[in-house]
Amino acid sequence: MTGTTTLAEQLKMAHDSMSPAEKRVSRVLIADYPVAGLEPVHRLAERANVSAPTVLRLISKLGIGSYPQMQKLLRGEISARTSSPLEMYGERTAASETGPESSLGFVADSRRVLTEGLDSTFSSIPESEILEITRLLANPRLRIWTVGGRFSNLLAQYLNMHLKLLRKDVQHVNSTEADRTFALMDFGPRDLLIAFDYRRYQDSTVEFLKNAKHAKATTVLFTDPWLSPAAKHADHLLSCSVTAASPFDSLTSAFALVETVIAGVVDELGESPRKRIEAFDALQDRTVRSSGVPLDDN
Repeated sequence: MTGTTTLAEQLKMAHDSMSPAEKRVSRVLIADYPVAGLEPVHRLAERANVSAPTVLRLISKLGIGSYPQMQKLLRGEISARTSSPLEMYGERTAASETGPESSLGFVADSRRVLTEGLDSTFSSIPESEILEITRLLANPRLRIWTVGGRFSNLLAQYLNMHLKLLRKDVQHVNSTEADRTFALMDFGPRDLLIAFDYRRYQDSTVEFLKNAKHAKATTVLFTDPWLSPAAKHADHLLSCSVTAASPFDSLTSAFALVETVIAGVVDELGESPRKRIEAFDALQDRTVRSSGVPLDDN
């Protein structure tokens, strides 16, 4: 296990090689991350309905020497998941003065960091999970809702606008309390909520996902390697690197994941969205001609 790979990412990467009992342990760890892993080993085993040796075998399979070592790693992750831009600014300044990247320049440094982030993101996500999410998004019987936070709202709207071109019944939930309350009133078993939440996590998004799950909606969460507290209310989970060359978390890998999901929905739907896209273009052209305003595809 590397110093930059979280336990949650390791669990996802090892999922296909786990026994059924080990998968139960993994689900419990991720569902209440990182708290479940900080409990005594017998308590974690009870929650997963397995034996303590099963828990220890899973930890060993991940390349972690012992249960206490795993807990030490998790405590380090707790510190990282609560880091603010101000704290990371200080860490970045200190590292740039002594690290090898100090001689590269910020352009080369950014390229390296973002490329590594993309590689680690896609290597840590089982392809089956992405496929399952794209199938849900392409399911015409489901209504799609997207929601995000202060910065991640960009991701939610980006996904929303593409999905609207591909299919019907797609809505974005704004951040106001009234809009979220109205959305919750309509949630039910045929609704699919796609939420975005990254450190520093937003309580309002966590609570919204929790209430959507209580209303029996299917929930998907895009988050970072340390997992938003909303993960415990998510049926499906996609995490990505947020490492940047600046003190601010990067959304580059998150956008790459969103675009991958969009490509998957296009592949799943095949030719069916073509008429919808043609109709949109025709209506937009008609509107532009009548208004005299130049068409802006952006």
